[in-house]
Amino acid sequence: MFRKPTNKDTDSSAALSFGGNGKIHNAIGTGSSLSGKLNFEGGARIDGSFDGELTVKGPLVIGEGARIIADILADAVIVGGSVKGNITAKKVDILRGGRVYGDLITGSFTAEEGGFLRGQVRMTDGENAEEDFGFLPHKQTQPLAAAS
Repeated sequence: MFRKPTNKDTDSSAALSFGGNGKIHNAIGTGSSLSGKLNFEGGARIDGSFDGELTVKGPLVIGEGARIIADILADAVIVGGSVKGNITAKKVDILRGGRVYGDLITGSFTAEEGGFLRGQVRMTDGENAEEDFGFLPHKQTQPLAAAS
């Protein structure tokens, strides 16, 4: 019932299974290698290798063994592996062992101890979200009724 936590219990890889506010609908598995331009509707997780351009209308989880060479546009990005390229997202989290070689444009940024960033961070307040982020993943199509 009570036990001493192990490295497995406290490992940041547990955070990789959670994709932020959205659900993961797409995956590129370990050992897979793709290149080109990918557009995902809904969240995505990459555990393999990718070279090109990524657009994700939802959260993007980059697994611990993943190697990405791409510019990324996503709602939220969790980096556990290696990314060489610029990231534009409303939220970026670099986990312990995560490495980013590129610039970030984001409204929220965190890095765990051991996370690595070689690049610049441009924080945005979200007022010009379409310009800053290129799209609004959760844009409402109809205005909400006024509260009374």
